[in-house]
Amino acid sequence: MRIILARHGRPAWDFGTPICGRDFAAWRRGEDAAPLDPQSRPDPALDRLIRSAACVFTSPLKRSRESAALLVPGMSSVVAAEFREADLPSEFRSGLRLRPGLWGLLARSAWLCGWSAGVDSLAMVRERAKQAAALLQERAAREDVVALIGHGMMNMLIARELRAAGWRGPRLPSRRHWGFAVYERGGPRPSAS
Repeated sequence: MRIILARHGRPAWDFGTPICGRDFAAWRRGEDAAPLDPQSRPDPALDRLIRSAACVFTSPLKRSRESAALLVPGMSSVVAAEFREADLPSEFRSGLRLRPGLWGLLARSAWLCGWSAGVDSLAMVRERAKQAAALLQERAAREDVVALIGHGMMNMLIARELRAAGWRGPRLPSRRHWGFAVYERGGPRPSAS
């Protein structure tokens, strides 16, 4: 059995222009609505590997669904809320201008330390990751190879659950856009990219 955890492609969104902290929530909404960057293409190894999957899961977010459609055109993906990304708290009041990635790093760090202002807490997201891992394992037991085109943090939490359940694969899946990791039961040691 094999489970492929892949991260979506890069959204066509401005990640370079500094923004005020108080604008981070609006920036995040824009990122969620952005289409994929047409210059961002999947790794050929992922492209080949994903075609072995009998079933492809995605989160409800546009970048996840569009990435799956690009990787496996014509195959219907299974959209499930369990796979959506762990949201970032974004209720900053600061007028300080920083790049959005730095605001995201600050928000994720604060979230990991317990600040969840208006979003699911780490404990809630870990519970959702357990449910997501169970869905993937159940389907892999029936279909042998399944894939998830998901998100960085959620894929890491799902990988943790898979490894705890006896799946072999990298401790941390790749967080880069189009990055992926393979988790297996039985057979040779899995690879990551």
